[in-house]
Amino acid sequence: MNRRWHNGPMRLLAPLWSRATYRGWVWIILGGALMMPFMMVGAIGRNAINPDNGFNGIIEPAVFAAVLPLVAAASLLLPDREVERTAARRLLGAEFASPADDDSWNSRWRTGCWFTLHAAIGGVLSGATLALVPYACYLLYYGARATFTGHDATPDFFIGDIAELGLLTGPLFLAALIALIAATTAGMRALAPRLLGQGANDRLAASRAEAARLAARNRIARELHDSVGHALSVVVVQSEAASRLIAHDPAFASQAMAAVGETARGALAELDAVIGALREDRDDARAPQRDLGDLATLTAESGVAVDLRVTGDPETLGRLASREIYRIVQEALTNVLRHADEPRAAVTVDVGAAEAFVTVASPAARRPRGRPGGRGLIGMAERAAVLGGTAAADWHAGEWTVRAAVPIETKGRE
Repeated sequence: MNRRWHNGPMRLLAPLWSRATYRGWVWIILGGALMMPFMMVGAIGRNAINPDNGFNGIIEPAVFAAVLPLVAAASLLLPDREVERTAARRLLGAEFASPADDDSWNSRWRTGCWFTLHAAIGGVLSGATLALVPYACYLLYYGARATFTGHDATPDFFIGDIAELGLLTGPLFLAALIALIAATTAGMRALAPRLLGQGANDRLAASRAEAARLAARNRIARELHDSVGHALSVVVVQSEAASRLIAHDPAFASQAMAAVGETARGALAELDAVIGALREDRDDARAPQRDLGDLATLTAESGVAVDLRVTGDPETLGRLASREIYRIVQEALTNVLRHADEPRAAVTVDVGAAEAFVTVASPAARRPRGRPGGRGLIGMAERAAVLGGTAAADWHAGEWTVRAAVPIETKGRE
């Protein structure tokens, strides 16, 4: 209970010695400095209308209210956006990201609102500072004089008891001013991201850019999984076959190791291309990604006995569709190499008028079971779905078949 009672007053008094309060006070005084030229213009106008009152319009509330529209109009023309953001970050401690398009109307009117608030609040609280700080000092002086010397004479502009109790009322006035400064700057700190930070359009653009970045990363992950995973599977199978047959069939072992070397070199080239896509200093000389035209090379190097048939006109396929069909076949052959009863498959690619149909069939005496962590079928379905197609696999009568349908893209749309 005592600790709770102790922490409560300490939290209330914390603004008195917080650096944030006094940095915010500087921000408020800057706002008063921004407001002063507009108040002088208003006072000149007031004096022109009513010369008998002299130049007192600079402290009149009516003049203050009258010049606020002028402040708002000027804020849209002044190059104040970055200055206001820097002051809010450094003096108020506000945290926000700057808008992507600083010259947009949305950014300008929000910053204009902030500038107007800064000048208006600064004008009021700077005036209060100029009045209350000397007043509190005077109260302390006359309170000490009345307390220690018994002299109770006070100037006419002091109210009796307030001056006589100046040792108490002086600090109270000053503490009230500091509390008002702290509350105001805390409210402006919370408001800064809305008026100086990114708007709804900026956040939407940032979300789209982030979604595009994640999609690109997922695509690169699929490329690495398909190309490098397939190559490593071929290397493992061919090297194991070569090690078993090197004593009995050196010619076959030599052929298998040559295939291992060729596959590894191809995988390194593709890995270099994918990693190059991640580098900011990449050039445009990266190797092109493989597509349907490389399907014969893929089947020859896959380590699977492939019966390949391509019907229709592959030239009608767009580049993206051609690449995705290549990757689907590559992943299907990788699965054949890993899971089929025998390393052989029948691959059919039928390019029709509206869709290209892919079929990869391999022997399987039993329905294959899903392998923990395996993403082959998921990756094929994702690749087809990106183009608006489908990919699925089923087992029937001792045969495992992967089927995919990909819409044909016209080259003009790429």
